[in-house]
Amino acid sequence: MFRRGRLLALLALLLVALGISLGACTGADEPAAPAPSPSPTEAPASPSPSPAPSPAPAPALRGTPGCRQPLPADLKAGETASRTLQSAGRTRTYLVYLPPSAGPAAEPMPLVLNFHGLGSTGAQQHVYGGWVPIAQREGFVVVSPNGVQNSWLIAAGLDDIQFVRDLVAALGNELCLDPGRIYATGMSNGGFMSTTLACQAQDLIAAIAPVSGESAPGPGCGGRPVPLVLFHGTDDAVVPYQAGTINAGAVSGTPFPGVAAVLGEWAKHNGCSDAPPVETRIAADVVKVEYQSCRAPVVHYRVEGGGHTWPGAVPVPRLGATTTSISASDIAWEFFKANPRTP
Repeated sequence: MFRRGRLLALLALLLVALGISLGACTGADEPAAPAPSPSPTEAPASPSPSPAPSPAPAPALRGTPGCRQPLPADLKAGETASRTLQSAGRTRTYLVYLPPSAGPAAEPMPLVLNFHGLGSTGAQQHVYGGWVPIAQREGFVVVSPNGVQNSWLIAAGLDDIQFVRDLVAALGNELCLDPGRIYATGMSNGGFMSTTLACQAQDLIAAIAPVSGESAPGPGCGGRPVPLVLFHGTDDAVVPYQAGTINAGAVSGTPFPGVAAVLGEWAKHNGCSDAPPVETRIAADVVKVEYQSCRAPVVHYRVEGGGHTWPGAVPVPRLGATTTSISASDIAWEFFKANPRTP
């Protein structure tokens, strides 16, 4: 019995020693107590399946305070409404179109500010610019404001830039807008308005598309390059293509440096190279002009023989020829989509 018991004891000791030796060689660690959880960079030693991870929190919504809120009672998706806004103690008016997708949306919507020409109205520009059918298809908001005395940047004692800031802020509190996709376009005096916004409201406007009216970035223009696509006819008798004077009501006789000079200043502002712009004929009466190596694109559609008109819009014979070779609004929207504002 003693020998048999001693033999069993020796065998047990041998097995324990052998187990420890194998553990040291393989690096396995299997204590009786549960092992601590591995660090994120270590694979678990046990082949047992890990518990299912908790769902990641949803990312914060990228949009204005109006996101996830019901539409105001006076606004309906797929329709245009006329509204008022108090700005600097004055009642201002505007039209706003909401696409069919508007409402408590998961994705914030772009906004296109559509400025009328001198002597015109927001209602006229709302139709003339042709933005509503595109907005219906693409899912963005179109706002066509009314300027005081049917003008922009002209009436005394007004700050139209602040009005636009107030307007966008008010809409953002009611609608789900994307602050990085707020764009400006306009006809003639409205084009001057959009280029002025690109200078004085660079924190607001992502890109601009002026038609038949544009100003160069002045000394007070901010440092941010702003994407610009410009449409202008060579036979424009109101805002001349070459250097001359403007022929439009209260601003008649105002010097205008010419389209090439304005574009040159924007090319400098946007950090384009000194290389000549590349010209590509895209239609019998339209040439696309692109400046090179820019920090933000500068593109021009030169309408040869075009008048003081909106490419692709209904003809206005008294203002000259209207090309049907291109649609300024369709081109501008594709340009806008490609150029959101980044921090």
